[in-house]
Amino acid sequence: MKIKSLEKRFNTTKKELAQLGSEFNSEVLPLLDILYKTSFYILLDKKATKKVLKQTYSEAIEYCDKTKADADWWGWIRRIWMREIQDFYAPKENDTQTFFDFIDFTEVNVVEVKTLFNQDKSISTSIEKELINALTKMPSVLRIPLILKELHNLSYEKIAELIDDPDGVVATRLYRARKLLFLFLKGDFNYEEQKKIGLPDNFTPIIFEKRRCALLIDDELSKEQSNEFNRIIEVEGEYKTEILIQEGIKELLHQLPLDFPKVKRLKSKIERKAQKRFVNA
Repeated sequence: MKIKSLEKRFNTTKKELAQLGSEFNSEVLPLLDILYKTSFYILLDKKATKKVLKQTYSEAIEYCDKTKADADWWGWIRRIWMREIQDFYAPKENDTQTFFDFIDFTEVNVVEVKTLFNQDKSISTSIEKELINALTKMPSVLRIPLILKELHNLSYEKIAELIDDPDGVVATRLYRARKLLFLFLKGDFNYEEQKKIGLPDNFTPIIFEKRRCALLIDDELSKEQSNEFNRIIEVEGEYKTEILIQEGIKELLHQLPLDFPKVKRLKSKIERKAQKRFVNA
């Protein structure tokens, strides 16, 4: 990648600023809707969502001539945005140190799964509230990749780049996030108690097998891997239940309301800031 010299990057001409402003208006402002929706379902707080996005866009506007270099706008602003998300959570919780293996060992009755997901496919107001309440209970280390996948529609590779973890970690967290969300929605799962109980004696890790359920429904397996796992599913019934959970949660999240009228007000404030930076500088 060709990097501009420090002299050129730190002495931006009005013409260069105008070009950056044009790119900002055409490539970055339209991203506000999806970033707002994704941020809200990660943070679950409208005030925090606006604060994170104001900071993200302010930094993008102020430093695009110094730190963007030749990177594409979309990838660059997403990195700024994810850093703001992670900074928001840093002082609030330390759940990155939590072990979630107990989720893998939690047995689920297939009847319970079919009962929950065989309801009306459209989300009612009550189910929407239950879903948001369940998301609120979920540790951010699991919720962030889940929302990035379901509402932002990112591949495992892109999610891994954003959260700075390997693809395999993303697969593990997505499998556990969907299963944990199901357990919360089921209504009789005590998360804190189960954490204290922990794992069976002399347990053998099973996440490497079970996370294939997430990989399969997200189309992240090769054709050969998919065919092999489908053969295993036909023989071992427990995987069928796990697949139902992964598919059902995926469908529910895709139905979450995504209309946020107040984005227009936030967008206007950002546009004024961009006008001052790129046009009136």
